[in-house]
Amino acid sequence: MQNIPEQDDNVQNINDLNLSYLLLAQSLIKEDKEAARFRLGLTESLMDSLRNLSVPQLIKLASTNQLICQLRINSEAVIDFLTKDSRIDALQHVHTGIILSTDLLHTLPAAESVK
Repeated sequence: MQNIPEQDDNVQNINDLNLSYLLLAQSLIKEDKEAARFRLGLTESLMDSLRNLSVPQLIKLASTNQLICQLRINSEAVIDFLTKDSRIDALQHVHTGIILSTDLLHTLPAAESVK
């Protein structure tokens, strides 16, 4: 079991990560909404909400002991594929984007039907 200072450090690290993610997400949304949707995997309404939050609201939202962002890699096979050595290292980022966007495309119809 972790001691209290380690738990406090972990919670602070989670808060910091949450705020960094929210600030990045907001910046991406303001810069190019469609690219942000692709990169973040968020719905239109959620992006609109995040775009309009003030910094104090972002800080409040980030201040939790739970991560608010979600890992989009959802299987060990994808992790193995993305981390193995590539014969063409320059194309690795392209392969990663294709795999993540393919997964995003599979989740979009479900997310859109919730609207």
